[in-house]
Amino acid sequence: QNVDSVNTKQLDDTVTVNRGTLTPTLSSQTMIVKSSDFVVSSSEHGVFEAHVTSRDKIAAGDIIGKVSETEIRSPVDGTIISVISSDETVPNNYPIATVRYTGFALNIEAENFLKTLPENTTLKAKFQVINGVGPTDILAVVTPATEYAEGSSTNTLFPQSNVLQCLIDKDTDVKIGQNATVVITAGTKENILLLPLSVIAGRQGKGMVTVIKDGEQIQTEVTLGATDGAYIEILSGVEEGDVVSSVPPNLDPRSNS
Repeated sequence: QNVDSVNTKQLDDTVTVNRGTLTPTLSSQTMIVKSSDFVVSSSEHGVFEAHVTSRDKIAAGDIIGKVSETEIRSPVDGTIISVISSDETVPNNYPIATVRYTGFALNIEAENFLKTLPENTTLKAKFQVINGVGPTDILAVVTPATEYAEGSSTNTLFPQSNVLQCLIDKDTDVKIGQNATVVITAGTKENILLLPLSVIAGRQGKGMVTVIKDGEQIQTEVTLGATDGAYIEILSGVEEGDVVSSVPPNLDPRSNS
């Protein structure tokens, strides 16, 4: 009998802070829509050199341009709607081109998910149409463009910073208005501190747990990172080996009356 199982029996109502791996995951239900134009941004600071002009047709993997020596490629077949001029010096994450994909898509509110990820991280996704096709791989996860200023003649497009658009392969038989579940995943994080979501009160950025030390219950604030829906990364507040109550602190003041 290994030591772990003995410990668990004695401490049914506690969990220990452990190190492990976690794949950040966002799951959401949404409706299939016509895709909107999406923004391609620079992945570093440098001088931009355009390889395309607006209205060019491009294939998946084609080079839109280079920033310094880094090639920026289109994730899908599409049409260039706009591209900035060559020889401009751009910062990291600067929108350099807008691309139109003529197909269907699923849009997901992902503000909190994106906050927990490193910049320029590659995202993958699958979707399952409710009572329909799937699970099917998403062609590409992109940032949709938004009309920045109503009525401005330039019609400049900026990325919608909190939305992810999942583009559906044109071979997949779906239609507008169908409901689907989408699961987006980012690169796996290794050797990070983890706790089950169920033991934490609060979710976004900060939470509270009850640490048990020498028989005392200490309400402790923890800084939260990425989650896979069951476990969450703990950035600070507790250390490996700390014992935490499996019941989250009650943050509702009404229960004390």
